[in-house]
Amino acid sequence: MNNLICLMTTILIVMVMLMVGGGQVLSSTCTCKGDICYAVTLGAVDFQSSKNLCQKVNGELMTVRSAVTDEIIGDMLVRTPGNFWIGLRLLNGRCSNTKLKMRGYEWTTGIQSSEFSNWKDNKNICVPQCVSVSNDRMWTERPCQDKIDGCLCENVSESACQKPRVSSHHFYGVEGCDAVPCEHKCKNVPGGYECSCFDGYIPSRDNPHFCEMHCSSAKCPAICDGQNQCICPDGFIKHLHFCEDINECDNDYCEHYCYNTVGSFFCSCKAGYSLQNVAKCVKTEIVSLTIPVYESVTPRVNNTSKVSSASTGSFFWIGVFIAAAVTVGLLIITVRYYVIKNHEQNLDRPIPM
Repeated sequence: MNNLICLMTTILIVMVMLMVGGGQVLSSTCTCKGDICYAVTLGAVDFQSSKNLCQKVNGELMTVRSAVTDEIIGDMLVRTPGNFWIGLRLLNGRCSNTKLKMRGYEWTTGIQSSEFSNWKDNKNICVPQCVSVSNDRMWTERPCQDKIDGCLCENVSESACQKPRVSSHHFYGVEGCDAVPCEHKCKNVPGGYECSCFDGYIPSRDNPHFCEMHCSSAKCPAICDGQNQCICPDGFIKHLHFCEDINECDNDYCEHYCYNTVGSFFCSCKAGYSLQNVAKCVKTEIVSLTIPVYESVTPRVNNTSKVSSASTGSFFWIGVFIAAAVTVGLLIITVRYYVIKNHEQNLDRPIPM
């Protein structure tokens, strides 16, 4: 029976770890200004976790030291509701001073010079605080352990914001490239061949022998033939000789919140609602958390036709509690069963004379 109890306890711990350990980051979308790329990273995170999220896209929490950077935040969050961490904090043991431009707060990058500030409140604070922004661009002081909607990252690699795709695929075949198996480029390798794509294309998810157009940013050169006929990837529309990302959120697909991404979009719901059928929000009676649910989709609008792959969020703490309750209940029932069975065996055992 002791072995069984240990097994049930292990199952409980594993279930909780799986639920809590599920990826918090739901999506990262990039915008580049010159040589610097920024990302809006979505996920319910505290300040420390947000620093780790930015590192995962090879960046760091955003610094806002000029009005130019503030305008970039406005562009990034114009259609994105919620609160997002930036790299500004008041360290432990310090008090803020509203008479100073930075109030004693420090940027996590270590560069403290700043010609710009945009504080929302005007109060002195003597506890550790961190700063978030929303689409009003105001700096909001809040406890660093608060879990909010995500964070803003800077100096990220543009490719890190997109799901990596294999640039070539290896296939086994006796005939190799002689059978012309690849749509674009074919290379003979020992035991088979490799298919790869021209610039501006990536291997198709459905059949990597074929290629599909791909653009990892909001604007890419269109692919044109000699007759000046140009085409764009799904989720983009042609403008002159460029492909520009379609903002599907302008079409009001989502019932509550809509987030435009490169080549796609996804919906989310207010707290107390769950996402169903891609865009509809249904009230959930038992939910009282503030963690939104997300689902990504690309509708058939203009040049848009394929579903974008993005993680689906969930109320994972509710799942933790349910998993724990079910497992503990099973454990109690199992222990009770063996106690009763052991008691019955003792009653049936003959009394020694």
